[in-house]
Amino acid sequence: MSKKWVGIILGTVLLLTVAGVYMALESLEPDHKSTQEGQGEGAARAAEVKSNKPTVTGKVDGNPFEEDVKTPISEELMRQYIHAMSHQKVRAGEKWSFFKITNERITFLLQQLDEEEYKNDEEYREILTRWQKGDFSQAVSDHNTVWRLMGGNIGKAKGLLSAKQEKDYLEKQTRETR
Repeated sequence: MSKKWVGIILGTVLLLTVAGVYMALESLEPDHKSTQEGQGEGAARAAEVKSNKPTVTGKVDGNPFEEDVKTPISEELMRQYIHAMSHQKVRAGEKWSFFKITNERITFLLQQLDEEEYKNDEEYREILTRWQKGDFSQAVSDHNTVWRLMGGNIGKAKGLLSAKQEKDYLEKQTRETR
């Protein structure tokens, strides 16, 4: 193969890689429609705080997961949040994510279910409604349901943590992440 063809192939691969990285990073950026439409960021933020509803930017003030994400949240994010919270209650070989279970977070996710239609809406609603009532007796099944929906193959929940194990687990957590 000539040097010309090698250069063309490498150039094409490099171009496609850069384009892919750009698209991936762009999808993580917040939506800036409000500033493009002439509405200042300060005015958009004030409207969010006042109504606590999504504005043109798609953000909700006070996301209890403390992440700057568009709302209503995606189905993937719904699964990630429930899965990460379930780790507080279950025994599993591997746990790569964690968010402490709080009433505020459960309420936030239930509100998202009211605002958006998800493919697995019924499963999420059953889990979150049970948790809202303080019933974690099915947390192993809850974890594994969401884990399967995420395509999990490592870290299947094997049982519930005892109160002491849960307390120890929470004390060891240094940061929350999905």
